[in-house]
Amino acid sequence: MTQKIITILKLLLYTGIFSTLLPLIFFLLFKRNNKEKELKVILFYILYCIVNEGLSFYFQITRSTNTTILFALYNIVEFSFLGYFFYLIFRKQIEKKITFYIGISYILFASIDFIYFNKWKAFDSFASGIESIIIILLCIYFLFSQIKGSNSLLIYSTFNFWVVITFLIYFSGTFFLYLIADSMRENVYFQKLYFIINISFNILKNILLCVAMTMKINHTIDKQPTPSLPELDDDIFFYNNKN
Repeated sequence: MTQKIITILKLLLYTGIFSTLLPLIFFLLFKRNNKEKELKVILFYILYCIVNEGLSFYFQITRSTNTTILFALYNIVEFSFLGYFFYLIFRKQIEKKITFYIGISYILFASIDFIYFNKWKAFDSFASGIESIIIILLCIYFLFSQIKGSNSLLIYSTFNFWVVITFLIYFSGTFFLYLIADSMRENVYFQKLYFIINISFNILKNILLCVAMTMKINHTIDKQPTPSLPELDDDIFFYNNKN
C-alpha cells in the first residue's frame, strides 16, 4: 500500500472520529433548551457514540482484545436507544407495544447469541444483520404511516423525519457489510473496503443528524392551529345587496 493511500485512509479515519462531535455541537446551537423525550434519546445516543469511538480508537492503538466486546455491546446499546426512540414517536398503543416486545426480544437474542454461541470471540454479524433489518422496517413503517397522514407535507421539516431518514440510509448502506463481516474478516481487501464504507456512512449519519438538529420537533407542528375562514359580519352582506 502506497504512502498516499495510507494518508488518505488516516484522514478518513480522523474525519469519521471527529464527525461524531458534530451532532452534539448542533444540539448545543439549536436544541439546547428543548426537553422533548425524542430529542433526549438521540442526544444520549450521540454521547454514547462519542464515548464508543474514543474507546474503540484507544483499543485499536493499544491492540486490545476488548474491541470485540465493545462492538457487541454497541449493537445492544444502539438498538436500545433507537428502539426507545421509535417507541416514543409512534402514536398508537398497538405500535408502541409491538416496538417494545421487539426491542426486548432482540436484546435478549443478541445477548444470548454473543455469550453462548459466539462465545465472546468474534464480531457478531448475525445479530448486527437482524438489528439492521428491524430498524429498516421500523423506519419504512414510520415513513409510510406519516405520508398517509393529513400532515404529510409538514413531516419533511421535522426532527423525527430526519432522524428516521438518517438511520434508514445508514442501516441500508451497512447492512450487507455487517452481514458478511464475520466470514470475511481475514480478507485484507475486505478489511479495507469495510473500513471505507463503514467510516463513510458514519460520517453521512452524523451530517444528517446535524440537519435533524435544525428541524422542529413534531409536537410543535402538530399543535399548530389549522387555518379557518374569517368571520364575516351581517353588515357586509347587507352592503353588498344594496349595491
